[in-house]
Amino acid sequence: MTLVTDSPPAVLKRRRLSGRTEPRGSQTGFSVWGAVLFGFVFVAVGSLIVLVGRRIIPVDPSGVHAPWWVLTVAGISFAGGGLAVWGMAARQQRAEHYRRGALRRYAGSSAHADHPWNPAGERSRPWPRAGKAILGAAFLTVFLSMFNWWAWGPEGPGMVKVVVTIFDLILVLVWWQAVVRVGQALKFASSRVVFDRFPYSLDKPVAIRWIPPRGVGPSTKGEFTLRCVEEFYEERGSGKDRSKHLVHEEICAETQAFDHTQSFAPGRPVEFRFTLPEGAPSTALSALKPVFWEFEVKLGMPGFDFEEQYLIPIYSSGA
Repeated sequence: MTLVTDSPPAVLKRRRLSGRTEPRGSQTGFSVWGAVLFGFVFVAVGSLIVLVGRRIIPVDPSGVHAPWWVLTVAGISFAGGGLAVWGMAARQQRAEHYRRGALRRYAGSSAHADHPWNPAGERSRPWPRAGKAILGAAFLTVFLSMFNWWAWGPEGPGMVKVVVTIFDLILVLVWWQAVVRVGQALKFASSRVVFDRFPYSLDKPVAIRWIPPRGVGPSTKGEFTLRCVEEFYEERGSGKDRSKHLVHEEICAETQAFDHTQSFAPGRPVEFRFTLPEGAPSTALSALKPVFWEFEVKLGMPGFDFEEQYLIPIYSSGA
């Protein structure tokens, strides 16, 4: 099946993508050991605070101006942040180890050395994503609990109540997004795209076959987008309030959309063809500022909508 739509060709035009929280590249902005040491500070401090909160390390109660459980929650939040950094460091170490081995096994193939591709295609992993959404929502719930104690206590300032209420509303949205992720995983399970060739070349059209999963049927509205994205971390704030935030910036994109009923059947391939603009960059997932191409599918469905992104190996000729 070939989907016929009217769509303008892709052009180089940058814009920031919202709602992106999961990095595609393997870099953390630190060296592996730098990330380990940075995370260790948070894990060590958080562990000490937890031990104080659990009254394993004795302290003078007159110097503690909050319930013991608040100290425990604060410690868990600190340690959790450090563990997250360790997880990123482990991911970077695995990627660097793979790249060193791939350079030996696939001499002359920059595509294989850049990322552990499956030359046949890319498969989605909805359950790990749903698990991360639930874990993130649970962590935010624990983190906000101590601020709710402060805000709604007998001496909670009015402005603190307003700020905490805003964050509590955000927490509701985060939990709703986690529920949606679980619902999508239950309804659709795993889906995949099949590569017409490996790797794709920047100077040739890109043909992709999307294999619909179970749960996908007729849809009245949908979008199929091939886009190039640059990933980097941006520092915000100053002094002690300075922090790094993940940014995904779209470099170019082509969208094939429909607004009338289209029939899709599980396992029945749908073919797409895209022409890349001149000057578009090559995939570089192992770079300090990763660049990647993704194929995004959005379908309006009864109940939970279908949304998924798949990495596409598009490299310079001869990669």
